[in-house]
Amino acid sequence: MIDSYTLLEAMNGIHDEQISQAMAFLGYDEAGQPRRRLVWRTVLIAAIITVLLGAAAYAISGIIHSTGTYPMSNTGEYNSLGELPRIEKTVGYDITPPESFTNGFAFERISVKGEAAFDENNDVLMDFYGVSIEYAKSGAQNIVLFLSPALDLPAAGERPDPMRTRKIDGVEVRYSRDHYKIVPENYEKTEADLIAEAAGHFYITYGPGTVEEHDYEFASFVLNGVEYALMDENGDGEETLFQMASEVIAAQH
Repeated sequence: MIDSYTLLEAMNGIHDEQISQAMAFLGYDEAGQPRRRLVWRTVLIAAIITVLLGAAAYAISGIIHSTGTYPMSNTGEYNSLGELPRIEKTVGYDITPPESFTNGFAFERISVKGEAAFDENNDVLMDFYGVSIEYAKSGAQNIVLFLSPALDLPAAGERPDPMRTRKIDGVEVRYSRDHYKIVPENYEKTEADLIAEAAGHFYITYGPGTVEEHDYEFASFVLNGVEYALMDENGDGEETLFQMASEVIAAQH
């Protein structure tokens, strides 16, 4: 099950060039400045989560040295759910997302990206496609639904419990609200950082530019062999995420 601990563990092994690939794909230059208007304010975190959703489980298995973007032939961005049959043929798993949610968020775009797990020599052990679907509402940051093949691999250690879990139509949905601090490469953790990390649901990752801090809410679950994770930075609360998860689950039936 993908959660913030899994994402953090995977982040620790990302190669600099893989982060650069993700930034370039999303339209940022080497200095971290936007080349074009983007929907997500925190592009680096969004890029890492997009890159890692499918591969993150490998990073804590003790087998994979790193994860990241990987050039594959059928990646792209689409503005219509009418492209789903073609996308499903490419990625190899079913995708049945809602066109809209009852809270007003509606489909905006869907992206397909190549991902891979690498060994310590940076050789590819497995590659696959990850999917991200953005939902937009006026006056709000986009909510993103990530999908990837569910990877049932053992973890090297215990992961923190989610803040809440709920059974929805027989599916266990995990909810967490986490604080992410994006810092420059030369940043040294403060005593406050160390205390917050020890308390849980506080994560530091490295990127270009100045320090940025953001709260993200996640609701994740596995259904029919596919890993789903909703990501929201609007502060909508757990009931909103659980409701949206229930609508994603209902769309599969």
